[in-house]
Amino acid sequence: MISEIRQAVVGELETLYPTAKRYFDSVPQDFTRPSFLITVTGQNYEKRLGGAYRSTLSLDVAYFSAADQTGILSDCLEVQETLLRSFDLVGGFRATNKNAKITDQVLHLTFDVNYSEKKVEPGTLMGTVTTNYVLKE
Repeated sequence: MISEIRQAVVGELETLYPTAKRYFDSVPQDFTRPSFLITVTGQNYEKRLGGAYRSTLSLDVAYFSAADQTGILSDCLEVQETLLRSFDLVGGFRATNKNAKITDQVLHLTFDVNYSEKKVEPGTLMGTVTTNYVLKE
């Protein structure tokens, strides 16, 4: 499920900023700007009844601007506004607890995605049944 959520984030970023490069978990030393870094920062996972699970996945989307030193702040603020408005639904997942912060000339958009899943073990739903019957002619 985590990979599906990360791909939904990538899909949303591709729609909003098709020319920006996207990275997962770390950026290479000579990375391209503008770019986004998508990182999973935490997860809460709890068991529910009947093999169901509920989870909250926390993500950080960092934006590295291609603007010069004087334009980085205004570029980050523009991207911040776009991301905060656009990241209500990411794929089929709802983004909650959205927060944006600019630190060291890098915009960080943090948010949570809540989802539920149900694990079904193969063969546990129905067993084999042996029946005895007599045919009358």
